[in-house]
Amino acid sequence: MLLRKTILMVCIMLVSAYASAQNITITGNVSDNTGPVVGVTVVVRGTVSTATTDLDGKYSITAPSTATLTFSSLGYKTVEVPVNGRTRIDVIMEEEAFILEDLVVVGFGTQKKVNLTGAVSSVNVQEALTSRPIADVGRALQGSTPGLTVQVGSGEVGSEAILKIRGHVGSAAGSVSPLILLDNVEIPSIQLVNPDDIESISILKDAASASIYGSKAAFGVILITTKKGAKTETVSVNYSGNVSFQNMSKKFEMAGVDALHYTVEAAERIGTTTPVGAFWLIDRAGYNAAVAWDKKYGSTLDPYAPMVYGRDWYVDASNRKIGVRTYDPYNYLIKEWAPTQTHNLSVTGKSGKTDFNIGVGYLDQSGMMKTAKHDDFQRWNASARVSSQINKFLSVHAGLLYSKTQKRWAYATSSTTADIWYYMYRWGPTFPMASADESDHPLRNATYETAVANTASITNNYTSANAGLTITPVKDWNINLDYTYSNQETIELRPGTSFMAGDTWVAAVPLNNQDGTRIYRDNEWNEFNALGASIPAYMLNYARYTAPGSNPDHIYRDAANRTRSTLNLTTTYDLNVNDAHIFNFMLGMNAVAYEYNYSWSQKLQLMDYTNPQFNLASGTQTSGGNFLWDSQLGFFGRINYNFKERYLLEANLRYDGTSKFPKDLQWRWYPSFSFGWRVMEEPWMAFAKPLLSNLKLRASWGSIGDQSVSNTLYVPTMSGANSYWLHGGARDTYFGTPASVSSIITWQDIVTLNLGVDISLFNGALSATFDWYQRDTKNMIVPGEGFSYTFGTTAPQGNFGSLKTNGWEVSLNFGHQFASGFRITASAALSDAITHITKYGSTTSINAWYEGKVYGEIWGYQVDRLYQKDDFVYENGKLVTMKTSDGYTVNKLSDPNAPTQGKLQTSSNFKFGPGDVKFKDLNGDGVVNNGSQLIDDYGDLTVIGNTTPRYEYSFRLGMEYKGIDFSVFFQGVGKRDMWGESPLAIPGFNSSDGAMSKVIAQDFWYETYDGSGNVIDSNYDAFYPRAYNLGASSTGNNMQVSDRYLLNMAYLRMKNLTLGYTMPRQLTRKAMINNLRIYISLENFLTFDKLKGLPIDPEEIAGYSILNSSNYNSSRTGVGTPTFKSASVGLQLTF
Repeated sequence: MLLRKTILMVCIMLVSAYASAQNITITGNVSDNTGPVVGVTVVVRGTVSTATTDLDGKYSITAPSTATLTFSSLGYKTVEVPVNGRTRIDVIMEEEAFILEDLVVVGFGTQKKVNLTGAVSSVNVQEALTSRPIADVGRALQGSTPGLTVQVGSGEVGSEAILKIRGHVGSAAGSVSPLILLDNVEIPSIQLVNPDDIESISILKDAASASIYGSKAAFGVILITTKKGAKTETVSVNYSGNVSFQNMSKKFEMAGVDALHYTVEAAERIGTTTPVGAFWLIDRAGYNAAVAWDKKYGSTLDPYAPMVYGRDWYVDASNRKIGVRTYDPYNYLIKEWAPTQTHNLSVTGKSGKTDFNIGVGYLDQSGMMKTAKHDDFQRWNASARVSSQINKFLSVHAGLLYSKTQKRWAYATSSTTADIWYYMYRWGPTFPMASADESDHPLRNATYETAVANTASITNNYTSANAGLTITPVKDWNINLDYTYSNQETIELRPGTSFMAGDTWVAAVPLNNQDGTRIYRDNEWNEFNALGASIPAYMLNYARYTAPGSNPDHIYRDAANRTRSTLNLTTTYDLNVNDAHIFNFMLGMNAVAYEYNYSWSQKLQLMDYTNPQFNLASGTQTSGGNFLWDSQLGFFGRINYNFKERYLLEANLRYDGTSKFPKDLQWRWYPSFSFGWRVMEEPWMAFAKPLLSNLKLRASWGSIGDQSVSNTLYVPTMSGANSYWLHGGARDTYFGTPASVSSIITWQDIVTLNLGVDISLFNGALSATFDWYQRDTKNMIVPGEGFSYTFGTTAPQGNFGSLKTNGWEVSLNFGHQFASGFRITASAALSDAITHITKYGSTTSINAWYEGKVYGEIWGYQVDRLYQKDDFVYENGKLVTMKTSDGYTVNKLSDPNAPTQGKLQTSSNFKFGPGDVKFKDLNGDGVVNNGSQLIDDYGDLTVIGNTTPRYEYSFRLGMEYKGIDFSVFFQGVGKRDMWGESPLAIPGFNSSDGAMSKVIAQDFWYETYDGSGNVIDSNYDAFYPRAYNLGASSTGNNMQVSDRYLLNMAYLRMKNLTLGYTMPRQLTRKAMINNLRIYISLENFLTFDKLKGLPIDPEEIAGYSILNSSNYNSSRTGVGTPTFKSASVGLQLTF
């Protein structure tokens, strides 16, 4: 009986097992809170059997009755449902709210934001990069996080933003640039990165967070992580693109006939009544004629109308060209609303245990040079990344990145200290900018030269290949190996030309008939120049004015190749002891090898100007080159300790070696420590919840060596060259004196201290972060002292100096969603930093780095007002002169107790008089001067400003409701000063050349007399002083560096305004589109500054350009490519 029952039970179990293993067909609907969801992947877990929901969200799949179905789709949480024999299963998908701030990428890993102890900021990539018509990541980072300074110093397309972290100077001899890493590998430029490829950006600001990367990270790290494959079983296709149009961000107004008025007043002040100027002269008669021309033709004559003799210019009795027609360079050189387009396409997916991401991108940005054949910047990007979990012990990954950039411009000159933009702001308004004269000859000017110039280019090809693996021998222990090889090829091509046009720079030539008889023309301006109603005609000499082999009659090419091999090996182990003591251990090695090859060649005298080639040039050929290399090897470790989520401790140690220094200096230890206390996790803080949801105190300290200084400071070198002495038909080679190197020189050390507070209120709806920091540069390398003038070479430099940077940062974030679905977000950031020189030899000069100096300080005079006529003594209507107590001849003041300022008269033909600047006598000694310019004797000088940006701030407001999104982002600088050095900023900078700002020419002190000596016109209440020609100088006489004319470069700029609309999913799903968003965006559209109408962009950095980063256009303020604003429309699609 028992046996029979047993057999029966076994049979029943077998039948049940067979029945449970039977395949059944399962159907159902998949939806979310808005309706059916299209394209959801349905997978039978553990098999390759899949299905996809249709336009109505329906699916059908065959599976065992005991199986489990997995439902996954991009943007939704993955759902797993046991079948349990059911034939119908309906699923409601829940949108996945990815909180990007939860995990922050740090050195060789990630950490929860709440557990960070170092000074690390995470950039909101969605806000900073998405739907903005920006060409590069650098510009997008401006204002994104406190402590990161991004200066857009040039409007030239293709130019890079200048990035600095916490301060603007690191040492006297080194760099202050941060280390830029792409997936933990150094990259040469942030511009090669496609913004659409970026998953996250972290800014490592203190030594505790950055020291893990060694000496290259002395001034912070920008850590960029690229997008990887999908997390769920799905394949999605994403497209984004926009078309934008750009124009000058600020109206740049140069003076017209008012500039001629200033030039004439400046000349007449020193007794010159004959025509003055550069190439095109002006006197009082010419000025009056120009005023009449402007009234008659200024608003009606086409700017491109040919230049006509007798109407637009004439030659006076002394054969001098007098221009009366005025030209605005803007009309001829600036392309308004230049187009830009960007397109990005990516495919992201996962199949089984393999995920992938493939992306391509294209940027085409036009510059604003109207006449150039090509003025643009283009970037092509391609990337591919794949990773696969081979088994539970091993995963592998590989990636390939390609980026090509090309900058093109009109190659009208080889000079970068005086290029075409320089000449836009140099010559007076009568310098002809028209394209031709009445004989249809082109004219020598920027319009013509940029139009006929060939196109120069700088092309960068960057390729990076990466492969790696992760081994997990046991749970919680990972070994990561990653190798990257990158190659950057840079080719610069400058194909020159030769110019042939009517020469505006030389004397005119008579205009004759074919039979040689003289042609006469009506003189429209006889009322002013009294040359007669009919005057002999002239023309410009039509000739080739480029001498053979002179600039730019040549072809130039250079090529550079940079290779970098990077090997990263890390191992991590997580240890959890009773959920109270949580440890994370990491050990690692980082090795980088770098090589740089460079060569150049130039050949003069082109034979075919339309096809410049080396084999089509007949002149002298020169060439050169160089080879450089360096390597870095580092071993590092990190320990993180977390006690009950309350007390956090991190310790880092790196042993770093570099080939840049001699053997005895190659290796250094870099320690750093940080501590955090999550106060809200203390039991006794429960009373503050939920009002106070997070409160964390942080502190960190760390030291990093600085290898940004040149290794020539450590190794004596001699430079060699070829002389012009010949022996045996060959030029001799000679070498200079070897540099002197200190025997005790060592590394500069960067030591940082950071204190911080993180706080969150109302369950995280409102959060704030505050940091105070101090960064010391110790053992700073500065020139040695005490060496004789007969030493024979430059004094050796040593570790004799130091400086200290103190700063603070604060950020606020707010977000709230109402029951109606309306969401509002807001954020703000504010930071400041100031640097003091704490040690720099024994100098006491206020013009040097004396101890206690604030870096960037500007010393100058304070201005009282402008002198008026009643401030002086007259005899017979003429000013009376006198000798001052300090030995200068000055105009006598009516107040015998008024201070004199004879020492400030820096020109022999200048004496302070009515309309000139009256400076303040700050020390009350009766004379205004600069003393000895020492810290204990600086006369009446005082600190009037500072060149470094202070109080950098930004704020953003965002709103979302029913698919409509709106955001506006402002960024600004609260304080930054600059003393101008150009005709755009300095009245009378060079009134002979003639160009000047409209606001200067319309607001300077003057009085005009009639023939009887009566004042018929005046401007006594002017802001700018009486006219005087400084002869291409920015200082002297009235223009002593002073607070009145110091440029206030503070600004507030609307960096971005975006309005977008995301189509409802129930509409787009029917077209198999998961997401469709359209938007319009404005960039740099509003600017508020304190420059009083001067045509200078407040973000201007004098001397900076992609073509010359230190002395572009002779560092003249505002003289360069104008910055731009843009308006765009864009589209984002996900399939």
